[in-house]
Amino acid sequence: MRLSIKYKLLFIFLLANALAYVATYSVWYLNFNRGFLEYVSRIEERQVPALIKGLEQFYSVNGSWEAIRKDNNIFLGLISSSIESSADPDLIEARTRRIKRPIPNRIDQINDWYYSSEYSPARPYLQLLDPDKKLIRRTPHTSGEPSPEAATLNPILVEGKTVGFLAVTSRQQLSEQADLLFKEQQQNKFFYIAVGLGLLTALLAFPAASFLTRPVRQMVKGARALTSGDYSSRIPVSGSDELAQLSEDFNTLATTLQQNQSARQKWIADISHELRTPLAVLRGELEAVQDGIRPLNAETLDSLHQEVVHLNTLVNDLHELSLSDIGALIYKKDNIDLSEILEVSLGKHAKLVSADLRVSLTIGSSQDDQSLPMVGDPDRLQQLFDNLLQNSLRYTNQGGELQVTAREDGHHILVEWMDSDPGVSDNDLEHLFDRLYRVELSRNRAKGGSGLGLAICQNIVNAHGGTIAAGHSPLGGLRLTITFPRTMEPQA
Repeated sequence: MRLSIKYKLLFIFLLANALAYVATYSVWYLNFNRGFLEYVSRIEERQVPALIKGLEQFYSVNGSWEAIRKDNNIFLGLISSSIESSADPDLIEARTRRIKRPIPNRIDQINDWYYSSEYSPARPYLQLLDPDKKLIRRTPHTSGEPSPEAATLNPILVEGKTVGFLAVTSRQQLSEQADLLFKEQQQNKFFYIAVGLGLLTALLAFPAASFLTRPVRQMVKGARALTSGDYSSRIPVSGSDELAQLSEDFNTLATTLQQNQSARQKWIADISHELRTPLAVLRGELEAVQDGIRPLNAETLDSLHQEVVHLNTLVNDLHELSLSDIGALIYKKDNIDLSEILEVSLGKHAKLVSADLRVSLTIGSSQDDQSLPMVGDPDRLQQLFDNLLQNSLRYTNQGGELQVTAREDGHHILVEWMDSDPGVSDNDLEHLFDRLYRVELSRNRAKGGSGLGLAICQNIVNAHGGTIAAGHSPLGGLRLTITFPRTMEPQA
């Protein structure tokens, strides 16, 4: 049988309560026995001074213990006198009321009840000894010679001379029925209190366990909804504990999954649209040739070739972007000179660029050879700058300008890529790195690319630990700011 968290918490509460009860009872039991025995012993000791005084007076009058040796009633009479002078009537009354026995009202009745009743108050075990510590008389329930370890010898002094000893034997355990009954009553009360606290704990623990596990139940319900594909599921967040934080994280996860689902659906729709467009053009061109509407000449073949190239570029970009997303795009990083890569990239396209753009490159370096050393993959960085150059060629008016600046900036290398008109709106700047996003109006020319170039550029920059951001160019067009860390790997 599988227990839910609620019942597990309830069991833990009850177990903790039981352990606390056992520990408390154990401590109470040990301390109660010792403390109550000490309390009874102190009551017994209250009678001793009065009895010693009575014995001293008896010896002063009689000059010896012979009368007590011959008649035990004399010794008991002295004890009765000490009881009469030292006994606490309230204590006797309280003990007697607890056991429902009549209260004695005469000294002889006190003496008889004190030593014969099992419900009597605390009574010491007494022995009268001579100066040589030989036994003269003892009270009932006392036997044997006094042991130095078990008895306290109280000297009986007459005119400064020790004439005898009163041996008081301390009890090692409770023996009077009244004391034992009192102890049993306290144990029973403690047991009933423990049972009551256990029931109270159960009554409080069950709703507490339900309250504590409510966020978990809500989370289970939400997780099942996510599993079934309902990414709009959310769970309420209350409090500021770990469960509340977990609920917030769950809602964040659900939001992310919902956004990813929407992005995936939009991504599939955009890819379908992008692939359908060149395919539709190719189909139209071929059907026109088949129907004889268009002649199959060099111009027609050139148009068909351009659409195939466009389609091939789109497929290649999609493939490369998917490899980058899954981490399968290989980067071979080494210590390189970024300024050299920039010069090679711009020089490779010099003839093509010069016809449409005026390009200038500015390098700012503290090195004597004007190098910008960093760690990177030269092929991927070459691809990055080729894509940026193609982007400027496609979306900048003929006869425009492109300014490229690369310089050291503390522990980073800063590359600024600025072209001229047309510009980009603030709304478009936020989506430039979205896949298949194209800027409308003037920058979306007929020879536009796949809409994946800047997304690929962003992945390459991120793979090098850098950042890329878009803004407005002072030349009127687009400004791309790229930052690379200057970390160097040790030479082999």
